[in-house]
Amino acid sequence: MRRRRTALGLVCLLLLPAAAAPGQEGRGGSGTPEIWSRHAAPDDDVAREGRGVLPFTRDQIEKLARLLEQTREATARGAGRTVAGRLRRLHIDADAIPEIAVRRGFTTVVGFTDLTGAPWPIEEVLLDARFLPGDDAAPAGHLLYLAPREPFLSGNLTVKLVGLPDPVVAMLRGGAETADFRVDLRLAIAGPNVDPAALAKPEALRAGDADLAGVLTGTPPEGGARLRVIGGTPGDRAWRDGEDILLITRAHVLSPGPWAAERGAAGRWAYRLPATPLALVSEGGRERRLGFEEAGIEGLTLGRSAPGARE
Repeated sequence: MRRRRTALGLVCLLLLPAAAAPGQEGRGGSGTPEIWSRHAAPDDDVAREGRGVLPFTRDQIEKLARLLEQTREATARGAGRTVAGRLRRLHIDADAIPEIAVRRGFTTVVGFTDLTGAPWPIEEVLLDARFLPGDDAAPAGHLLYLAPREPFLSGNLTVKLVGLPDPVVAMLRGGAETADFRVDLRLAIAGPNVDPAALAKPEALRAGDADLAGVLTGTPPEGGARLRVIGGTPGDRAWRDGEDILLITRAHVLSPGPWAAERGAAGRWAYRLPATPLALVSEGGRERRLGFEEAGIEGLTLGRSAPGARE
């Protein structure tokens, strides 16, 4: 309080000369206002009071600002703000409970699909409200959004899917350095939106393939080389993975016979094909050919061109 009164007094001392200047009242014979000589504080006292109100120099204020910024950065790092995100596709196993890593400040999207990759709508969710972005947050179709409000919140998730008698359960873990940004949970049975064409595929194509699941979620195969797709649509993508080709397309591959296939909830297929310069596909009842080229290299140089039995 004393410093405030002192500061106010300093301001008043600065303003009074301007108020008295027009009339120049009270001047003595020497030309110096008598009121100031009688009431003004000595220079040493003014300097001392000024240092009390503003105790820091400009350099000191700049150093304090830098120290405050460093403290905020250290506090953020100590709170674990740096998080590695990941995208995953998990197959529901009757003997295992899937685990989903969540983190405060980040949103996790959990999707449910059947064995063909078709979306499986959610009927009801039982979950601690602290995991949800809002008290009235509801699932959207086959997707559930999680946004924990506490830093180390853990719990379980119970989801009733349309037409499925038993609920799907999962464990939610909070506070890890890696957070799941999106998790696709695939059930090993057909759902209400099953794709009949996918059911007609050989049983081998329904086996899980980690690389195919990865490319569907936007993760290219480790060490894979990107290929140019000739004759495809803008959404077609391909990579060379060892002696195989990984292809993403909405079409159905007719030849050569795929080693494996995975279908995404958006209707795209990911195929593992034997190395070949051409593939015959069908989409909308029309057949077309896809060619594969090394990116930036002219010509088809993928090695063997005839598929054989895989060991």
